[in-house]
Amino acid sequence: MNPVIHVAQNSPLLDTSLEIQISNLPPHQVVTVQAKMRDNLGTSWQSFAEFKSDSKGEINLAKAQPLSGTYSASDTMGLFWSMIPLTHEPKRKTPLQPLETKITVMKEHEILATHSVTRHVVSPAVDRIPLRERGLIGTFFCHSKSGPLPTIIVLGGSEGGLRESNAALLASYGFNTLALAYFGMEDLPKELIDIPLDYIEKAIDWLTDHPKVDDTRIGLMGTSRGGELALLSASIFPSIKAVVGFVPSGVIYPGIGQSAIGVPSWQFKGKSFPFAYGEVPKEVGEEIQQAKQSGKPISWRKTYHFWAVGEKEAEIEVENIKGPVLLISGGDDQLWPSDVLSEKVIIRLKEHNHPYDYEHINYPEAGHSFGPPGLPTTQLVLPYGNGMQLLFGGNPTDNAHAQFDAWQRVKVFFDQHLANSSISTLGSFNRITE
Repeated sequence: MNPVIHVAQNSPLLDTSLEIQISNLPPHQVVTVQAKMRDNLGTSWQSFAEFKSDSKGEINLAKAQPLSGTYSASDTMGLFWSMIPLTHEPKRKTPLQPLETKITVMKEHEILATHSVTRHVVSPAVDRIPLRERGLIGTFFCHSKSGPLPTIIVLGGSEGGLRESNAALLASYGFNTLALAYFGMEDLPKELIDIPLDYIEKAIDWLTDHPKVDDTRIGLMGTSRGGELALLSASIFPSIKAVVGFVPSGVIYPGIGQSAIGVPSWQFKGKSFPFAYGEVPKEVGEEIQQAKQSGKPISWRKTYHFWAVGEKEAEIEVENIKGPVLLISGGDDQLWPSDVLSEKVIIRLKEHNHPYDYEHINYPEAGHSFGPPGLPTTQLVLPYGNGMQLLFGGNPTDNAHAQFDAWQRVKVFFDQHLANSSISTLGSFNRITE
């Protein structure tokens, strides 16, 4: 009898864990299990692990510890998050296409069994509607066949453009979502400089006017600088009833752009907000210059820390938020100190006796990257331009586990505070066993 790969999924959505077992092997045989995937940006990924079958000739990836491979501890999702990039063939971005992963069992170079796993970024019950009205650039993910639903605005970070995959995946759990670009796309500002919060207000007004949106239950979710923007916007607009910040800041920082330094990031009704730009010790600047010259990845953690020291005017008045707040951070965040910056929010909320729930969840060994779970977490360094690289921090294992846990907590948070248990009742998939 030939070896067989068994895969069970609670649903085909990207953020659900899998059960993977291999049967019909000879007892105590060492085999290699390989996974290959091509993502929606054109990058091919691969992982592998060597296992020894048990006395029954079976391998359960949730329990079996790899003898060697791209990950080292038993983990049913290890083959997915430990993938490393092989090749990149640029193509048109299709971030919402299902991802197909081919799992292969091999003995030396002989293929014993193969199986393909398809994971979806969005439920088929969710409609994708491009938004180009009132000067807004975004994508609305909507349950057209449902009545008015709680709706969450999703903001990306300093990369600019749209973060559709986060919004699409979240919408698959019974919410409407609006992936909203605020710079770096079409007619929006080219750089993260003096971005008007009037734009966020327009987005809220657009949602309020939409017949499929429950305008009493609007939330905000932002990542990195988008997390900073989410906290700032919620502190100004009382329509926002719940806020999630992934690796955010409770302090307003300078704008980011090639055209200028030490300039504002945000403004409202023509007035720029104060920003933290305190003095950075000479040795910190020298560390960055040495990293640039030697080609080593650059950490901005210390720079952002010192920029914020004593800059009370730049702190966001989070006590004005009319709803609960959830903050997610990495203790080894090397892009900026999101753990410290999130804790500033908690301290301020405590000092002002904030009447709503608030929580800061820190993952001590995780870094700055918090994307949808189920994707590779092996890239800890990203290009920065001019041959330079940015250090994001963490390690693949802890980043993967933090992303999975944080995402589940975020879904529960919005369910509790916005959806009143509508989660998983719309657009859900049935459990699949293959």
